Amino acid sequence: MSLESTAISLIYCRQAKGLLEAFAGTIHELVRLHEEQFQAVIEGDVDSMRFDALIHMANECKQEAKYAYLHHLEIHCCSKYGSSSGG
Repeated sequence: MSLESTAISLIYCRQAKGLLEAFAGTIHELVRLHEEQFQAVIEGDVDSMRFDALIHMANECKQEAKYAYLHHLEIHCCSKYGSSSGG
């Protein structure tokens, strides 16, 4: 049995891909804010806690994007596994 015949891939529609990319973007933004806050703390910035509200808002955006993506997958069923061998 070849690797190609046993390969499994997810099948996504265009909207699911877009929602996944949006979710990934919100994660990237959240990580960026954490990195900036960490750098501010390291540099002794006395106002480094200003990031807390931004991080909170970014986390809410991440949650919204995550649930929009998951809801789409649940409703649209476009994340079914399909084998490259067609079976």
